[in-house]
Amino acid sequence: MIRDFFYRSYLGEGERIVFVIHRHIFLQSKGFFRITFFGVFLPLFGWWLFPQILLFASIWLAIGRIRFVYEFFDWYYDVWLVTNVSLVEILWEGFFKKSSARIEYHTIQGIGYEVTGLARTLFNYGLIVLEKFAGNPSVFDGAVNPKKKTELLGRAQEEFVKNKNFRDHRALQGILTDLLQKHVVDHGVPEEE
Repeated sequence: MIRDFFYRSYLGEGERIVFVIHRHIFLQSKGFFRITFFGVFLPLFGWWLFPQILLFASIWLAIGRIRFVYEFFDWYYDVWLVTNVSLVEILWEGFFKKSSARIEYHTIQGIGYEVTGLARTLFNYGLIVLEKFAGNPSVFDGAVNPKKKTELLGRAQEEFVKNKNFRDHRALQGILTDLLQKHVVDHGVPEEE
């Protein structure tokens, strides 16, 4: 998938993305509209009216395209990646500045969401808050469909804990089996009384 290609540098070996939490495109639409109007439409319209300004219009259009790509990446890379191992927070602040943090599922104490205001209610976007056992809560503002995303996040956490308990159970079972075999080799099979 395309998202796996773009986010692969944030994933560990054997880690896979379960789903992605993006900001609502409505929050970026003002910037996209401004860039489309001033960076694409105006230079094309100016060139159409005055063909002699082709060089100036081309430069203006190129800058508009670069700005549009920048705005798109700003939206696309400000995400939470929910994986089968943990939650990865990615913050994109420019072409040469991005950061990420990993939140392990066992450190999450609670998951909540909040939708306040008319626009947020109508367009169904809001705030997701992760309470952690230590440190400040992690907040993602502008999440699309926050109720559904918090439910899916809770399920991903439950699935991870269930798989971890199963792996721990199998490891403990293996250790006990090894100890019992060593005891039998060293002392033999106990006789019944």
